[in-house]
Amino acid sequence: STVRSNITTNSFGRCILNCFYSPMPTNSTTVLLFSFLLVATSSFAFTPSLHHPRSSNMCRKSTLSSSITAEKAITPPQTFKYESSRDIASVYHRMDVIDAKKPAKFGPIAFVASVLSVPIWATVLLPFTLLASTINFLYYNLGKLFTSNIAAGDDTTNNAKEELSTTQNCEEKVNIIPREERKYDLVLFGATGFVGRLAVSYLAKEYGINNDKVKWAIAGRSEAKIKATLSAIAQELGKDYDDILDNVDVIIADTSNRSTLKGLVENTRSIASTVGPFQKYGSPLVECCAKYGTHYADITGEVPWNKEMMRLYEHSAQQSGAKIVSLCGHDSIPWDLTVRYLSNKLREECNDKLSQVECLDELVGGVSGGTLATVFESIDRTVKDFQWDSLWKKDDSLDMYQRLPCGSESDNKIVPDLPSTISKCRNPSQRFASKWCGPFFMAPINMAVSGRSVALSQGTNQTVRYREALVAENMMDAFVAWWGTILFGTAAINPVLLPILKQFLPSPGEGPSQSVLNDGFLCISGYGIGENGNEVESVFYFPHDGGYKSTARMLVESSICLATDEDRHENAAGGFYSPASIMCDALLD
Repeated sequence: STVRSNITTNSFGRCILNCFYSPMPTNSTTVLLFSFLLVATSSFAFTPSLHHPRSSNMCRKSTLSSSITAEKAITPPQTFKYESSRDIASVYHRMDVIDAKKPAKFGPIAFVASVLSVPIWATVLLPFTLLASTINFLYYNLGKLFTSNIAAGDDTTNNAKEELSTTQNCEEKVNIIPREERKYDLVLFGATGFVGRLAVSYLAKEYGINNDKVKWAIAGRSEAKIKATLSAIAQELGKDYDDILDNVDVIIADTSNRSTLKGLVENTRSIASTVGPFQKYGSPLVECCAKYGTHYADITGEVPWNKEMMRLYEHSAQQSGAKIVSLCGHDSIPWDLTVRYLSNKLREECNDKLSQVECLDELVGGVSGGTLATVFESIDRTVKDFQWDSLWKKDDSLDMYQRLPCGSESDNKIVPDLPSTISKCRNPSQRFASKWCGPFFMAPINMAVSGRSVALSQGTNQTVRYREALVAENMMDAFVAWWGTILFGTAAINPVLLPILKQFLPSPGEGPSQSVLNDGFLCISGYGIGENGNEVESVFYFPHDGGYKSTARMLVESSICLATDEDRHENAAGGFYSPASIMCDALLD
């Protein structure tokens, strides 16, 4: 018999996560972040090495069966075309038929245009970008080459001074108000940004104001902008919300003025931050939360920045009891929870360890100016912060995502198995039999965050092979999406073309229209296999845009879980955690 279990995630609105045991393929191709130039020169299609294990010792458990939605139970159709369980099929039916969600279709004209652009890219755009990028790189870094030897000689001294400064900062005596005595459960910082406005709307509709449910406030740099934002939100929500939004407490704080941050963090249990790019604006707030014992959640996708914050402030967080949890939005809660949940089910139901996982992503959505600003800032920092000695100096330091709270290296790790180009989906599920898969540009980030959760799993001693791919209806759509990412990436790293490109893109604070937010969706089909061959499948479905509307909900609920569900946290100690490693069950509930 197969094992089925299901869970409804009320706190994420209508998200659904169902689970049962089924086969999963793997792929031996790997991908590196920002390697689209190399990807483009690889072969158009490839054949992955597949492994379809069939367990001879499937778990023998009683079957649990029910159709699950987060609203009213939807009557499943009389017949299912899917080979999976009725629970899994009912989620797909809800998405495909009732909600009528379909992946983006580009059509033959876009496909032909994409194919015709390949020689232009190879003969004109790519050489021009390589030349312009090289000149830009040398402009910022050539002078460093002649000073690198001197800097290298002082490296040990500088590191010692930095560590001493950080230690002194962490151990500075501050008056910490016990969290249970603080005025607010959460303060939303960055309420005037695009995701911030969505988060304020969600808080107002779901939790109201001045009640025992959740006590919250909002914060930002400009009181006038905050009031204007509240007025606009009240107008969108209707007159029933005028009084509610008039009574929201407002805190004025600016990360460029550290003296304002104490008043922001000292009297709340948790901070929910939308202020990015985080490597540009976020560090002082993380430092202050770590110092004052205030839990923290944000929506960054900047993994290197998160690792640097861990290196600098984890000791402070451990001392104060603050739990710092970044990447609490589209990057990367859906994938992090999927991998953790599949792993938990294998362990609980089959006494098995997850060894391979595949996430197949179906999604439609838009992009905001804030997201693009973060991408461009990361590219700019990569060029300007380059150090020549990194080419010959071996880095023996421990990867922060592999470091346990005690400082030692975890025995658990995740290894990449990401596609580099498009191919026919090889998953044995009937749903994906005729579809195509290609690289998803967020996959390396999702893998890193899931890997952090794997590293923090206690007593498992496991290595998990991670594969993630973007699903398209056919080869033409898969190629257009893949090639479009390459073209955009090429232009984004070209210092001559980027200013022109920005003229046609949304600015920070701007984002997708309401219709795009409502019509968008995210569905992650997860397939896992254990070391003993037991297999598990899950579906995680967000019926609205995952990057922004659902991200606002995920951020708010993460901050509330940190503030009000401490008894359910998987680790009571302060420190830096991934979402699934500290509050997986609380978030799913």
